[in-house]
Amino acid sequence: MKRFRTPLTIALGLVAFFGIAEPLRSVSVSPMAVYIDHRTRSGELTLFNPGTRTEEIRIDFAFGYPQTDENGAVFVPITEDAPAGEPSALSWLSAFPQRLRLEPGQRQVVRILARPPADLPPGEYWARARVHSSGGQPSIERREGEVGMQIELNTVIVVAVNYRNGEMSTGVVVDEARARFVGDSIVYEVQASRTGNAAFLGRLLIETIDYEGRVLASAEEVLPVYRTMRRRIALPRPAEGFPTRARYTIDTERDDLPPGGVIPTEPVVREVFIR
Repeated sequence: MKRFRTPLTIALGLVAFFGIAEPLRSVSVSPMAVYIDHRTRSGELTLFNPGTRTEEIRIDFAFGYPQTDENGAVFVPITEDAPAGEPSALSWLSAFPQRLRLEPGQRQVVRILARPPADLPPGEYWARARVHSSGGQPSIERREGEVGMQIELNTVIVVAVNYRNGEMSTGVVVDEARARFVGDSIVYEVQASRTGNAAFLGRLLIETIDYEGRVLASAEEVLPVYRTMRRRIALPRPAEGFPTRARYTIDTERDDLPPGGVIPTEPVVREVFIR
């Protein structure tokens, strides 16, 4: 019987607002976003092995940030090199230690160090730390006829790293907002662009309002705007009342980010009629 061994890598935790499948997460990493300023030039990640097998850990860096397609679906393209013109911290970030072995039940602090050029202009610079882990998940055996396959599961947890140099400012402007009835649902659409020199890490609150101004339903989600962000969300039509307007509120009410992550701004509110 022929036997092959195949590595399988699964990327987890691309942004804090993406869920992580716990059965596949062999190493716990916190926080899921690191913010470094020009005074400290360092941040920390805490790694923990909750499993029963030793994990081999390697940490490197890539570039990426949340984006959306024309339909409002969020994705985070990860590249080895930053595209031209992007404010990248990729070339001057390092991790210490970069490689380690994490025994079952062991916790380890990893420092993220920044060594920016001396003439770096004020602004925010972006990267993603990737925590590669292997060895903690048992191999998956598969057999097809005379061919046997052993799949080794490797995982990658991706953490946002933002370096802030000098005074930071951010905000959003609403480029487009609308809402429409589609069958038994209401489809809400909003597009926002960032202002200032740092990513806007905020929240989108959607409220459905009747003709008397009463809120019939509401929903919220995180809204990271690095360049532009378009969201299209379909929600069930409220069971009671007659909805006539949609109100969009974009603010910085975020309790899921580490201290210092959010740059506070004034809320932006836009109301539109539901067509």
